[in-house]
Amino acid sequence: MENEKIVTHTLIISDIHLGSKVSHADKVIEMLKKASFKKLILMGDIFESLDFERLKDSGWQLLAVIGEISKKKKVRWIEGNHDAGLTKIFAALTGAKAYKSYQWQYRKKKYLAIHGHQFDYFLVNNVFLSYLATAVYNFIQAIDFKDRRMTQFIKSKNKGWLRLSAQVADRALIYARLKGADVVFCGHTHRTDEKKRGRVHYYNSGCWTDSPCTFITLDEDKIEIRKIA
Repeated sequence: MENEKIVTHTLIISDIHLGSKVSHADKVIEMLKKASFKKLILMGDIFESLDFERLKDSGWQLLAVIGEISKKKKVRWIEGNHDAGLTKIFAALTGAKAYKSYQWQYRKKKYLAIHGHQFDYFLVNNVFLSYLATAVYNFIQAIDFKDRRMTQFIKSKNKGWLRLSAQVADRALIYARLKGADVVFCGHTHRTDEKKRGRVHYYNSGCWTDSPCTFITLDEDKIEIRKIA
C-alpha cells in the first residue's frame, strides 16, 4: 500500500472483476477506507459475470462499502462488457448512478469516462474467442508466482495485447474529441496508459486483478496513475 494517505477530488477505478479468483477486492476496500475523496467513478467490469454466486465475502463487503460511500458522496458506475445488464442491480445494491458513458466538468475542463470495450473491435466481432482468451489468462493469473512474473511477461511481450491497448487509446481519443472532452478515461485493457493527441489527453486506469493494482486520482488540474502492491 502507498505510504501516504490518498487525498483527491475524484477517484477512478476499473476492472475489479468481482467473482473472479484473481480479483483483489480486499485491496480495493482497504484503499477506499483510507482515501479521502469527493467523487468515486467505477469505470466498468466491476463484476466478472452475472453469476453472483461466485462472489466471495470480500466482494459483498466491497459492495457494502460502496453503498456507504454513495450515501455521502457522488458514486458513478460506467457499464463494462463483463457487467453489462447489471445496471439496475448495481444501482439497487450500492446507490450508485449508472451510465454507459459519463461526462462531467471540473475546473473548466470537460472529462469523459467510458469503459473502453466499445473501441475493442476484436471483442465486438469475436465475443466467444475474446472470453475464451480471458478465461485462459485468468487461469494463468491464478497459478502465477507471487511477483506475477508470468502475467507481467505475457502483457509485456504479447503483441496483440500491446496493439489492443494502442487501438483503444487511439479510438478513445477520437471519440473524446468528437464529444468535446479535454480528457478521456478508459479501463478494459488492464494496462495503465497515458497518451495525448492535440488538446485531448487519454488515461487508462489499469485493473485490480494484477499486481500492482492501479487506479487514477484527479485533483484540480493534476491527474495521476497510482499503484498499490
